[in-house]
Amino acid sequence: METHTRSTSNFFKSSCSLLFLMIAFGAMIGWGWVVSTGDWIGTAGVVGAMLGFILGGVMIFFIGMAYAELTPAMPECGGEHVFSMRAMGPVGSFICTWAIILGYVSVVCFEACALPTIITYVWPQFLQGYLYSVAGFDIYATWLATAIVFAVFITVINIMGAKTAAKLQNILTLAIGAAGILLIAASVVTGNPSNLEGQMFAGSGMQGMMSTIIKVAAVSPFFFIGFDVIPQAAEEINVPLKKIGKILMLSIVLGVGFYALVIFSVGYVMNGSQIAASYNGSGLVTADAMANAFHSTIMAKVLILAGMCGIITSWNSFMIGGSRAMYSMAESYMIPKFFGKLHPKTNTPYVSILVVGLLSVLAPFAGRKMLVWIVDAGNFGCILAYCMVSLSFIILHVKEPTMPRPYKVKHWKFIGAMAVLMSAIMIMLYILPGTGVTLAPQEWAMVAGWTLLGVVFFIFSKLVYKEKFGYYAQLTVGETAGNETEEDTSIPARAATNLMAVEASAPDEWNHGFDYFLPVNLVFGQGKVEQVGKIATVHGSTAMIVTGGNSVKRTGTYDKVRTLLENEGMDTVLFDKVTPNPLTTTVEEGAKLAVERHADVIIGLGGGSAMDAAKGIAFMAMNDGDVTEYIYGEKTSDKALPLILVPTTFGTGSESNGFAVMTNPDNGDKKSLRSPALVATASIVDPDLMRSMPSGVIAANGCDMLCHCIEAFTANNAQPFTDALALYAIPLIANNIVSLYRGEGTDEQWSKVCLAGTIGGMVINTAGITLGHAMEHPVSGLKDVTHGKGLAAIEPKTIEATCKYNRFKFGRVARILGGFTAEDCAPRMRTLLKDLDLDVTLTDLGIEKKDIPWLAGNARKVSPGNLVNTPGSELVTTEESLERLYESML
Repeated sequence: METHTRSTSNFFKSSCSLLFLMIAFGAMIGWGWVVSTGDWIGTAGVVGAMLGFILGGVMIFFIGMAYAELTPAMPECGGEHVFSMRAMGPVGSFICTWAIILGYVSVVCFEACALPTIITYVWPQFLQGYLYSVAGFDIYATWLATAIVFAVFITVINIMGAKTAAKLQNILTLAIGAAGILLIAASVVTGNPSNLEGQMFAGSGMQGMMSTIIKVAAVSPFFFIGFDVIPQAAEEINVPLKKIGKILMLSIVLGVGFYALVIFSVGYVMNGSQIAASYNGSGLVTADAMANAFHSTIMAKVLILAGMCGIITSWNSFMIGGSRAMYSMAESYMIPKFFGKLHPKTNTPYVSILVVGLLSVLAPFAGRKMLVWIVDAGNFGCILAYCMVSLSFIILHVKEPTMPRPYKVKHWKFIGAMAVLMSAIMIMLYILPGTGVTLAPQEWAMVAGWTLLGVVFFIFSKLVYKEKFGYYAQLTVGETAGNETEEDTSIPARAATNLMAVEASAPDEWNHGFDYFLPVNLVFGQGKVEQVGKIATVHGSTAMIVTGGNSVKRTGTYDKVRTLLENEGMDTVLFDKVTPNPLTTTVEEGAKLAVERHADVIIGLGGGSAMDAAKGIAFMAMNDGDVTEYIYGEKTSDKALPLILVPTTFGTGSESNGFAVMTNPDNGDKKSLRSPALVATASIVDPDLMRSMPSGVIAANGCDMLCHCIEAFTANNAQPFTDALALYAIPLIANNIVSLYRGEGTDEQWSKVCLAGTIGGMVINTAGITLGHAMEHPVSGLKDVTHGKGLAAIEPKTIEATCKYNRFKFGRVARILGGFTAEDCAPRMRTLLKDLDLDVTLTDLGIEKKDIPWLAGNARKVSPGNLVNTPGSELVTTEESLERLYESML
């Protein structure tokens, strides 16, 4: 690469170092501290969360040290572009800069949607003039207009010059800082050390505490992104070069200190129960802490307004960074040259600013939910650029050891190695499954799309500009003595969504006590079906196999199980009349055969219908009367034949609970027979038996098991053990079910999903199900539709109706699914269902408006317990409310 030099800068400069410190600091603190502090404390405790942020700050500190040395050494517009160009050449520079632009532009677009969304927290009546919905997010005229107005405002401010944008940043960041300082100071005066009792750390034992601290540490680096805007605007900073490095490092230190002190303040002024109540209420724990500290609700609104300023500071910072990075690429002939045009009066890269601004104007039309994917992809781009800059730091020490370094880092080998290692770890968090921030397929699609666009620009520029591609004119040291900075960003609070996905539940809703009883002998693992004969033979000499008509015979599973039983000397009886949504009459018929053939043990072989029928048959073979009498509680019994369940599909959870759902053909009532006697004597869950599941069954059952876990977790009867199990199972489903549906599942993924399905049955056995299942049973009872498809049409709407009554838990589920607040839960579930081709309505399933009165009445008739178990049941489960909900699902 030929080296060129230039002695003058094209930019106007500012000599106020405070302005550029505020750009970086303002970007880092943003809005996340207002909405996420409760999450951090819930994950690791007050002191644990503080330590987590300090540990995360150390990770960023090493990367920041690399930036602090490189920026004063090369104080030129573009930052990462220049560093990687000097170290790696044009191709490396193109990749690095294109990646960082994705990060910057994505946050600009997201903040355009975040600002009007946050206004609804303060002013719920703000949303007026419904227009349309995108990915489950409703677009209103007032919301859209506000986003566009602010997008235009930020764009104009940036065209007016870095100094003008920095002044705006200064004012807003001071407002944020003032609010934070007020909270910290007031908490010291009005807080109480007793509030820290029981919430200093989370987790049991040293290992448990360290685990929770590491979870927060994994989250925290993404909240410090933003210091890197200073290098982007370094050519506009007119301060001593060494001071630029100090400003950059100071911004990181201030960011770490601010987050740690805010966490302490919230925990010092609010005890654990108050924090949980706040999360269940407004969801804005930090704002409620401010109100507690000052004994005034007005101060809560002051803090929320300060947090809104944080959105603008983040927005403004990334606008600066994105436009400067584009300008630097245009100057190097890596993208069309017109991106590098400067405004004739303000000398700002106005074309690049207008392009970013135009994207921020258009972004709100796509809705906030669509942009969540884009920002996650953008975060990945930022971290990739960090890694390449860290590598550039090492390469330049080797390649150009005599380069003037006004801010020289000591022990550069160690610092460089740690910077590369830390950034590589963050990259792996996005790539490896199960980390909480793993990119979803849609987000990888965004990365792929951005990469493809980069390839187009790369090829275009190589063909059109030829040898000019990668042109770089180094600014001489004399000119670099002064520069102005402006950019820094704080990854929006939404990034906490994915990272808080598996945090442990902390509300105090079980103080009244609870019971837990589930005596199932669970035999889980590949090849475990081989044990069926040995397990069954201890119960007698005759086994009755209950199954459906075709599938287990076609796959050879029936023959295999029969042979295994006969090899142990047992006689077998076949009952294969079970149909989907098994009938009470089928159960009666099967029980009669079991008695006639003197069956000693019942083997339920198949999906949920076969297992439910087997349960009913085992029960009725030992009890007199009609099964409906036991279903409606007219009779009770704790007797049943020994029962062994061998599921060949996952998802129903029937193998691990004491329910048996069946439909009365006389009146269409679909209701559960419930008894401890229905809990299997043994359940053999062998993932190998499920590999033949059709894709449609995988999708429907995946929806069913997810609904089991969500409903049990959010149920009024939830308790610690069911919560822990549900929180373990939901990510297993969300992260793996689509791969299985697409035929791409590994052995490990099949095992994870099968385990999650069994857990789903266990949690509903104790915590029960809620509104979604209560409303679905009449649908499949009336139209004989697949249960999972019915839930796909119903569950998102029931979540929308009930999430506000348990914001803490629905918010937790939303974060597992990739959202952030409780309101994100339903849209995120819709996204997952769409990936499973379950984007259906009740109309698609044959339900008509005339059916609604019967459906609502039947739901209240057959599922009164499930309705009472629903959050907000008093309001959402009246007959009128149910009819309105059913109508919204058509």
